Amino acid sequence: MDNLETHAHNVVEFVRAHEVWAAPIVFALAFCESLAFISLLVPAWAALVGIGVLISSGSLNFWPVWVAGDVVGKLLAWMWR
Repeated sequence: MDNLETHAHNVVEFVRAHEVWAAPIVFALAFCESLAFISLLVPAWAALVGIGVLISSGSLNFWPVWVAGDVVGKLLAWMWR
């Protein structure tokens, strides 16, 4: 596996093992992905897709992750501009 896949796999496995950290991790990834130059340094899309797979399989609750990632993360990134 290359570096991006390894990073995404490690993040998804951590979220699978520690579900309480899912919302803060999605918040941080969405926040970094929303900023222009930070998104080049933090390849978050693969980890976000992997966490989405955990949500669709029923391993994670959708609403806290959605609020943390979409609403709060992108709102703060928009305000930072």
